[in-house]
Amino acid sequence: MKRLQIKYKALIGLLLFYLPFHLFLSPTYWDDASYARILGEYGNDLFQYTLDRYLSWSSRITIELALPFLTTWPAALWKILNLFMIALLYLDLVWILERIFDLREKKTYLLTAVLLCAFPFSIMAQTGWIATTTNYLWVLALGLYAVSRMLGVGVYGERLSKWEIFGAALSVLYSASFESMAAILFLVEIGILVYSVKGGKKCPLVVWICMGFTALFLLYILACPGNRLRPVRDAEYWMPEYFELTFLDKLRMGILSSYMHFVSLPSPVFFIFNLVLFLMWRGESVGKRLIAALPMLTDVAWTCWFMINYLLGWRTLTYQTPVPLPEQWADRAEQGLLFLTVVIWFAVALYTVFARTRKGWASAAVLLLACIPEVAVGLTPTVIASILRTMIYLYMALILLAVMMMEDGEENRSVFARRFLWFCMGMGVVLNACQIARHILIYG
Repeated sequence: MKRLQIKYKALIGLLLFYLPFHLFLSPTYWDDASYARILGEYGNDLFQYTLDRYLSWSSRITIELALPFLTTWPAALWKILNLFMIALLYLDLVWILERIFDLREKKTYLLTAVLLCAFPFSIMAQTGWIATTTNYLWVLALGLYAVSRMLGVGVYGERLSKWEIFGAALSVLYSASFESMAAILFLVEIGILVYSVKGGKKCPLVVWICMGFTALFLLYILACPGNRLRPVRDAEYWMPEYFELTFLDKLRMGILSSYMHFVSLPSPVFFIFNLVLFLMWRGESVGKRLIAALPMLTDVAWTCWFMINYLLGWRTLTYQTPVPLPEQWADRAEQGLLFLTVVIWFAVALYTVFARTRKGWASAAVLLLACIPEVAVGLTPTVIASILRTMIYLYMALILLAVMMMEDGEENRSVFARRFLWFCMGMGVVLNACQIARHILIYG
């Protein structure tokens, strides 16, 4: 009972942190403004609007249908729903920590809530508050809810109420409209099906229902003419060099854009994750500890490098993206070093969560699944514009793994290390608050 109270007290604290910002933010600019006008341009003909979007722009039918209404109805409705989605995302992460990683301590809930408060929430306003959150925050929260219900009944033997089955199906109907989430859901559903068959059990009905919806969305996505036409338009606007890029160039753009977001402006969640990686190897040989320190040290080094660039007037103080076709030796050298850094970071992170945590396979799977959206967007011409908001997937994976590692290695840490971790998280919360406030003051 006490754990239950702490779990929901942490949730209340999370909502109280985000509530004041929701009171003052204004979802009326950029794509929000465009969607607010779009139904009027179609004379409120939903069928024609949906058909045109499908033929020329996007297969995200559920999200595309929700946006014109959310942007024209009173903003208070979206704000309430958005706070609900933040709460749902917290509960999703807590479910994963409880069920998959067997963590139910007081720290589990406090750490999760604090790290969510340190998550750079202003990236959820990149195209406008409503347009960005409905495509990313809502998709992730609802997608993870469906995953938790399916895993709960299919792997952990939980019994679902009719309302939970209904909620899981509705969550898939919304979240599977987004391409990356549809792929993730389908992988999870296939995994549960294989697990059931190998265990000699029947695959639960809710999994079959969700898999049916997901399969239909995947077919809809693959058949969508707009998904083939949109890259051409996006390339003309965002990256004229796109059609000169090879497959490896596109992968490079996605990988480097993701990492440059973490380091071009200080990312507390990323730094805390790297710090915990280092602390997981406390008591080991000097060589192992030096290797484990590389992600943290290169994070600080690259952030300092981009700050120096800003002070010298070579770059603006914002998130950075790589040059699509680097010709100057300086750009090539920088990107080569960045790519080497990413390889080292990924190798150290994957090995640490696999070899040094209680659920190595599950930890590695969380990290790998979270990379799917970043890789997918890296293959598109909108990587420069879209990678920022797509990072929410990797951020949630880092939060999950950081909480797990902080609890797994708690007994091996000094008092100073524990206090320093809490100090870094506190500073992350302050930085996030400043970034949201700045965004509201400048844009709304």
